[in-house]
Amino acid sequence: MNLSDVLDAAWAEGPGRPAALGRDLRLVRGVAPELLERAVPAASYAELAAAYRPDDAATVTAVVLTRDEERTISGCLRALTEDCARLLLVDAESEDGTLLAAEAAVPHVEHLVRAWTDDFAAQRNAAFERVGPDGWLAHVDADETLAPESRGRLRAVLTALDHVLPEADFVVSPRILDTSRECHTNTRRILRSGTALRFLGRVHERPYDARGAQPPYVEVDVTFHHTGYEPEVVARRGKGERYARLIRLCLAQEPWNPKWHFYAVRDGIVGRQPDAEESHALFLRLQEAYALYDAVPLSDYAGERQTDSLVLQCELALSFGGGRELAELVPLLRARGRLLEASYYQAFADFSGLLGRCSELLDRLSEGSRHERPDSRGAAGRSYDLQALLALTCGRYDEVSRLLEEARSRGAGILTTATVESLAAGLPDWRPSHTS
Repeated sequence: MNLSDVLDAAWAEGPGRPAALGRDLRLVRGVAPELLERAVPAASYAELAAAYRPDDAATVTAVVLTRDEERTISGCLRALTEDCARLLLVDAESEDGTLLAAEAAVPHVEHLVRAWTDDFAAQRNAAFERVGPDGWLAHVDADETLAPESRGRLRAVLTALDHVLPEADFVVSPRILDTSRECHTNTRRILRSGTALRFLGRVHERPYDARGAQPPYVEVDVTFHHTGYEPEVVARRGKGERYARLIRLCLAQEPWNPKWHFYAVRDGIVGRQPDAEESHALFLRLQEAYALYDAVPLSDYAGERQTDSLVLQCELALSFGGGRELAELVPLLRARGRLLEASYYQAFADFSGLLGRCSELLDRLSEGSRHERPDSRGAAGRSYDLQALLALTCGRYDEVSRLLEEARSRGAGILTTATVESLAAGLPDWRPSHTS
């Protein structure tokens, strides 16, 4: 019997009164394929469920990196007390009241003060020796808060995973929900404290084995709310400049590693929209760096952002109108299994071509309108009506009102008027600003 069989059995129990094991395993939302085939220590699901003791809960230690976090640390820690038996701050010599605020919020918080060495991975890895080999380490940022509906779930799902996969080494990914409503699922934040895995990367750090390979993952229905990328927070904390400096250090140490080029470009445009010229320059940088993925065999540590680099190149191509570039990138996305993105960018490129064709037709009709004669007034009215519809279609909205008025003055305009009325009926909140 393997993990896949166990999860199937847990969901087959029905919505009524599942066994405690089934209840907790239903918090699992995704599993790496290689882990699904892992054997479990029982011959049947019934045997596993009967032996499960949810009160014998997993020991979870929250590891929170801090440096001048007195504004957020209290809420972060209080939200974790139901799930985490230990709360450990790895503090980079805070100069504000972070430690005092933490101690006031939670009576038994521990702290390990460690000098900041421009290396987030080193801060996280310091927790392994402090905590020891038993239980789980849940890495949480100080500007994150465990959602109220998720409290109790983290310890429950880790206890269930301990029961069905006691010898397996893997990472657990909760969901991180930004205030922008962007949801991150492949977070890899929680791992066994006795694991040989360690975090790598001065910034954007993640756990890998000694060969730089990513461990298998389990995604769980546990959500943290993250506020650290709100514009005012980024500006106040100088996060943009700090991350840019760390990425420059990474590039200097690992010029062969293409993911640092990806992060340099992506992080540099967070919260803003580059113009066409800058987008094209950034695209060329990413395109050049993308060749590094094929230069030599790369570990997961170096190659993990290959698909994300393709997606970012597509976004930049959209910004500068790179239809040819999109046509070259879409098959690469499709080959890497990103069918949703591939279909979107292909459709967007095709749609852009159609809009360009509509604009050309509008210009052709406009030229023809200059040759109106007294006996062609009806044809001219229909031409202006079609021009107004084309202008509405291709986004030349400032021309719609004038063209529609020209059509109406000649007894036409039904095409555009009917379209606008249909839009208004189907989209009650939509209000055209350049039509009448």
